[in-house]
Amino acid sequence: ILNKYITANGQCYGVGANLPRYCNVCVVGSNDLYEHPDINDLAFIPAIKDGVVGCIADVGGFYSSARCDLAVPLDAWVPQDQIAALLNAVLCVFRDFGNRAGRQKCRLMWLIDEMGIEKFREEVASRMPDKELKSEGTSMVDTSKPRRDYFGVHEQKQEGLNFVGVNVPVGRMLAEDMFEMARIAKEYGDGEMRLTVEQNVVFGNVPTDKLEAFQAEPLFQKFHINPGMLSMGLVSCTGNQFCGFSNIETKAQAKNVTEQLEATLALSKPVRMHWTGCPTTCGQVQLADIGLMGTKPKHEEGQMVEAVDIFLGGAIGHEAAIGEVWKANVECTKLVPVLEELLIEKFDASRK
Repeated sequence: ILNKYITANGQCYGVGANLPRYCNVCVVGSNDLYEHPDINDLAFIPAIKDGVVGCIADVGGFYSSARCDLAVPLDAWVPQDQIAALLNAVLCVFRDFGNRAGRQKCRLMWLIDEMGIEKFREEVASRMPDKELKSEGTSMVDTSKPRRDYFGVHEQKQEGLNFVGVNVPVGRMLAEDMFEMARIAKEYGDGEMRLTVEQNVVFGNVPTDKLEAFQAEPLFQKFHINPGMLSMGLVSCTGNQFCGFSNIETKAQAKNVTEQLEATLALSKPVRMHWTGCPTTCGQVQLADIGLMGTKPKHEEGQMVEAVDIFLGGAIGHEAAIGEVWKANVECTKLVPVLEELLIEKFDASRK
C-alpha cells in the first residue's frame, strides 16, 4: 500500500518528489523491531483499538552529523486502510513547513521541535480524510520478548518450509555473488531473497528436504549461515574507497579487525559493532554496542593518521538508546588491543 502511494502506482511523482529532504518510513512486523523504528522519520507499529487492527505512529527519529534523536509518539492510531493517508498527511506537513535553507536542519525532527508535537499533530490531523486523528491504540508489540537471531535455519509458519539467515560480512557483495544467490534462491526456494537492515540476507521458503544441499553450497563458505558473535552484528558504511566524505577505509578494515578479535576472544553473546567513516554516521555508530567513527587527527610528528572515536551505550529494540563517545582518536593501527580490553571488561569476553 505504502509503496504504491510513494511511487504513485509506478508513475514516480507526487508529494514525495518535493520534500525538503528525505524521509525514512518503516512498517514494524514483529516483536523483534528489526526495522529499527526508533531511528525512522515515520514508523508504523501494529496496534489494536476497539477490536480493530491498525497502526500507531512514531515520528522524528534520525541520525546526522549535527544531531541524533530517537522517534517520539505522535499519539495517533489509524486502521490499516488509512496507513497511506497518514503517510500522506505527515509528508504534506513536512513539505509545507519543513526547513529548506540548511541541509542539516531539513529533517522531520527539526520541524517537530520548531512546531511542537501538539501543533505538528494538529497539522497532520487537518490533512487526514476526516480531518482528525484518533488517539493511540494498544501496541501489539510484546516488549517482554527479546530480539531473536535470524541467522541459521528456522521453521516457517508454513509446514515443511524454512527460512535461512546468511551473514554478508560488512554487507559487501560482488556481482558474481548476487548471481549465485539468485541461482540458489531459485533452486532451493521460490526465487526470493530479502536484504536486512544490518546488511545481511534471508532466503525464504526452503523445503526441509532441500536444507542439507542448501547449506552445502560453496557460496556459504564466504557468506556464513552461522557467523561468529562479532561478525553477526557487524555493520559498515561505504568508507573512503567510494565515499569522499569518509575519513577512513571502513569495510575491509572492519572485517579484518573483527576476524582478529574472533580469533583471540571467546564471547558468550553477540556484540554489535558498527563502523562509519565520518560524522554523517551512515553506519549508525551511536546505535551500536560498540561504534567506531572515522577521524583524521594529527600524529605526534604532525602528519594526519587514520583513527576512530569509539562510542558505547547504544542499543536497539525495546531499550533503544543513543551511545556516546568513550574514547576519542584511537589510531586504527592500535585499535585491536583497545577493543580486546574493551570486550573483556564490558562485554564478558575471555581470551582463548
